[in-house]
Amino acid sequence: MIRTNIWIVFCIYTIYALISTPLFFVTSGGWISIFFYIGIAGIFYIISTILLFVSATNRTARRKTNVKIKLRLLLVILGLQVFVVVFNYGSCGQEICAEGFLPGILAEASLPIILSPPFVVVVFALLLYLGFLSLFLFDIA
Repeated sequence: MIRTNIWIVFCIYTIYALISTPLFFVTSGGWISIFFYIGIAGIFYIISTILLFVSATNRTARRKTNVKIKLRLLLVILGLQVFVVVFNYGSCGQEICAEGFLPGILAEASLPIILSPPFVVVVFALLLYLGFLSLFLFDIA
């Protein structure tokens, strides 16, 4: 566990959200990036940042600004995000591309593709990521 100030967590989370949305957007393409990553993740980041700000303001008013961060949960969240970003799918015209971000790059470079999870697994990992991130934020707030 890490003990820190809620305002430090808020600032780091705001920077994290500002980096994560374009990262999701860049590794996908087409309507998928607009729908999933700007629509779902972007709105999630905006709402969660606002709620975290309200929570930090309330904690400051009560003079309880110290929070505990569970390191294991944080590592799970970052691991899920890395998985989603690395194997992020895009759209090729009207349909979903056959390969994710990393497998597509490996195929273009004529390198062997060791793992290429299906689109459903990547979306499920994205939903797990958002769920665990919500649990993390509720735990802090």
